Amino acid sequence: MRPDLTYSNCPVPNALLLVLERFQGELERRGLRFSLLPPDQAEVHFTFAHPRYFRFGGEIPPLISEGVRAPGRTRLIGLTRCRTRQGFFVLPDSDIVEPADLKGKRIGLTPNAIQVLRRLEGISYETMRPWEQTQLALGTWEARALIHTLSKAGLAPADVEWIPVPNPWAAHAHQAARTSSSFAPQDLFPDAASPEGNAQVAALVERRVDAIFSFLPYAAELELRGTARLVLDLSQFPENDYVSTWTVSRQLVEEEPEVVQMVVQLAVEAGRWAMSHPDDVGAIHAENLGVSVEAVWRAFGPHFHEQLVPRLDPELIATLDRTQAFLLEHNLLPQAVELDEWIEPGFLQSAVRC
Repeated sequence: MRPDLTYSNCPVPNALLLVLERFQGELERRGLRFSLLPPDQAEVHFTFAHPRYFRFGGEIPPLISEGVRAPGRTRLIGLTRCRTRQGFFVLPDSDIVEPADLKGKRIGLTPNAIQVLRRLEGISYETMRPWEQTQLALGTWEARALIHTLSKAGLAPADVEWIPVPNPWAAHAHQAARTSSSFAPQDLFPDAASPEGNAQVAALVERRVDAIFSFLPYAAELELRGTARLVLDLSQFPENDYVSTWTVSRQLVEEEPEVVQMVVQLAVEAGRWAMSHPDDVGAIHAENLGVSVEAVWRAFGPHFHEQLVPRLDPELIATLDRTQAFLLEHNLLPQAVELDEWIEPGFLQSAVRC
């Protein structure tokens, strides 16, 4: 048995979860064993400073790592579309029914998103500690969504009032992550669709703000519980797409490429398996996130289980590059990451041929 491989994942669609839940026998036959990133090493989820580490999650942290802190530390081995229900939510009885109605309203945003909208004015971004630096960059989720939502009505962010309110994703204290019961999303973001688990939901329910941003199955959970109503679903517009980004330690690629190849092969097999096992796929993702199965399907769509085979096709790379362009525009990257140099396509090419 080889030394453990370490992994972590964001609350996004991915095939690695399926490998760990349904392909344990295959892992054992290949002498592979995975351990979830321990909470006391939480910073690795953003620094990638680990020699045997797979991460399946949002594209912003690895772009920041490659573009700001540690170029070459990771290799990009696969992408998965993450088209999820997302946008700004209001109370069910709100008079806000379309983007134009947001004009002059109080929008709850993390301080991170507000700093992104201000293009980091007065902030020494490149000297920040990795955790705080990456959390700041994650404010782009809200900032980008606000820009795109208001643009549908010919409005700009200056046409609304920004109210600083933290949320669990872009204002996650390092110490809270280090002391979590585990590094699984269900433990990192417990009950994130409730006032108890999300300060922005509390601010909305208490009518201290008029609208908040939410996404992923947490947004769907808000709707299913009757807590809030979505003004405009940004997933209708491709410019709001994201990709689940699968990276691996460069050291593992260079020293044990056969291990990386076996893991990628199993992920491809798991993605193919998912196409005919929707109930299992929904249940696995729901448990990982700590949400209802209904929220998973409402958020990711009725066919997301058919799209879990990792890919590296031009369409998904273009989606990744669009996120990078937003980071560049808002001073979160000093220069573009050369995606062609970052991508390691050989593992996936070999796996899909089998």
